[in-house]
Amino acid sequence: MVDPYGGRLVDRQVSDPERERRDAERGDLPTVTPAIDQLYDAEKIGIGAYSPLDGFMGSAAIASVLTTGRLPNGLPWSIPIHFPVPPDPALQGLGPGDAVGLVDPQDRLVGVLHIEEKFPVDRAAFARGAYGTDDPKHPNVADLFAAGDMAWAGKVDLLRRLVPPWDRAELTPAETRADFARRGWKRVAAYQCRNPPHTAHEYIQRLTLEREDIDGLFIHPVVGRLKKGDYRPEVILEAYDALVKNYYPETRVALSPLTITMRYGGPKAALFLAIVRRNYGCGSYIVGRDQAGVGKYYDPYACHRIFDEFDIGVQPLRYDESFFCRHCGWMASRKTCSHPDSEHGATSQTRIREALASGTPLPADILRPEVAAILGRPGGEVTN
Repeated sequence: MVDPYGGRLVDRQVSDPERERRDAERGDLPTVTPAIDQLYDAEKIGIGAYSPLDGFMGSAAIASVLTTGRLPNGLPWSIPIHFPVPPDPALQGLGPGDAVGLVDPQDRLVGVLHIEEKFPVDRAAFARGAYGTDDPKHPNVADLFAAGDMAWAGKVDLLRRLVPPWDRAELTPAETRADFARRGWKRVAAYQCRNPPHTAHEYIQRLTLEREDIDGLFIHPVVGRLKKGDYRPEVILEAYDALVKNYYPETRVALSPLTITMRYGGPKAALFLAIVRRNYGCGSYIVGRDQAGVGKYYDPYACHRIFDEFDIGVQPLRYDESFFCRHCGWMASRKTCSHPDSEHGATSQTRIREALASGTPLPADILRPEVAAILGRPGGEVTN
């Protein structure tokens, strides 16, 4: 199985006695309930999903990532992980040498940030370096501009995991690695997604499972904070449950959610998401067309090419756009189908959403009936 990124799986989770001590001393610690983005990131730092990071990045690391695509030690890294200082006046005086407690919406102390640096953030430069644009219509750029222009950097201690809004365990990198080992998987491919599955997704998953160099497929949906109009996390997970249960051998496919805020950064986000999956034990990573894209900001195949520019020790499994060919009777691509465009039905979430909005039948050519039944229930999409 592939080693963690940087050679070591970071573990910043404290022991039970230490957690009890920190809870007892909470009254002596300044605390903040940050944006859910930073809580997700603090948790992922703590469990090693962002290895080799052991805390939020400082100014030098952010500058290095934005200008070179690498950490100061030369390791490729594409999206900075930073912690904007919350606007609470009581926190403005905190700086290097101080610690601040990170509190979740349930008022639980989930972590402690040990501040090593406080520094200004050029948000426009950050946006251009990370997302290739400073257009405030881009969802991550809008988030960046809405946050403060000062940031804290420092190591994170994780006291307890976040509570997801569904009854399902989210496996840590150590747990997925143990699960893959139990299954006898040494060569695991990761599948990144943020939507329920349609047949184009299934097509490239099946192509991956057919490969001789792949023992198993890890479907890892991002179900943290997404963007307006995205499907609710529990809908995505239930739809994938239906696909895996009804159409895949249970010995070949594993499924677990990933609660992070989605980075819609095109190629840089694809590279970042592949690094994260390496930490979960995946040595191969499926890259479809326009992965992690949004709007018209990115060349749809730039997410393929970035893996030639940066070697992260993960094998990219690149797939071109696929479609439903009425003449062939199932999924195909330009590499496998000679029929004209008039025979091709688009496999896109746009078609599905348009049908949901209009109340017309969901497209049976691109949705399994079990998935269509789930999506057809009221309230499947995020609307705010």
